[in-house]
Amino acid sequence: MRGTGAPGGNARAKEDICWGRNPVTQLLLDEPSRCLKVIASKSMQRAALDQIAGLCRESGVPLQKVEPGAMNSLADGTNHQGVIAIIAPRPMLNITDALSLLPKPPAKALVVLADHVLDPHNLGAMIRSAEAASASFLAMPLRRNSLPTGTVVKTSAGASLRLPLAAVGNVANAVKEFQAAGLWAIALDSAGKRTIYEDKLPARTLLVVGSESKGIGNATASACDETLGIPIAGKTGSLNASVALAVAMFEWFRLNCATV
Repeated sequence: MRGTGAPGGNARAKEDICWGRNPVTQLLLDEPSRCLKVIASKSMQRAALDQIAGLCRESGVPLQKVEPGAMNSLADGTNHQGVIAIIAPRPMLNITDALSLLPKPPAKALVVLADHVLDPHNLGAMIRSAEAASASFLAMPLRRNSLPTGTVVKTSAGASLRLPLAAVGNVANAVKEFQAAGLWAIALDSAGKRTIYEDKLPARTLLVVGSESKGIGNATASACDETLGIPIAGKTGSLNASVALAVAMFEWFRLNCATV
């Protein structure tokens, strides 16, 4: 999948593309209102084409059948599996609306805040893990951050169509708003002097993860209640941002939600 905005996700695209049979099918099932048009190859497997055509009819989404070669330029030579959807950007919640989704105390709640994550594949992986770990929503700044484009839909295995996403302005100020809502803010950083395993992660937690290259900003880290790391072996030095987040989220899930 490919966005039509500026490289690095610094500008919101007017439209994007989503490709592959499973991602396009999931889009038509979960959020057909975002789908502007579906383009399918005339040589696509008949059963798969019939399924997608049926979903398009049910949702009123235009379906255009084209020669196979016409699709390659749209997908930049990737394996589109004979189907591409033109999609509109996903609307983002503001903090007030996002916080209204939180379960009322003392119910358990998990929120993720991505601090300037630039790689859409990382963002997609974060969203996929967040949904699986029962997070209420994922929040991100719209400036200097990857946006929920088609690449994110693909990488998240469709989770970005289901997990609520919220837009924030200043990330450090957003941390304070989440704290005011009763969430304990934890910055995930390899430099943390304590680890996520030393004490039980609180039932109502905000996990903050930073960018791939610079990590969490100083102001954001200072706003958090504590900074925790993940112990690792080997010579790598640190985990990928999406992997570190997944480890922390599922430790929270194990302690607060998992049943034996």
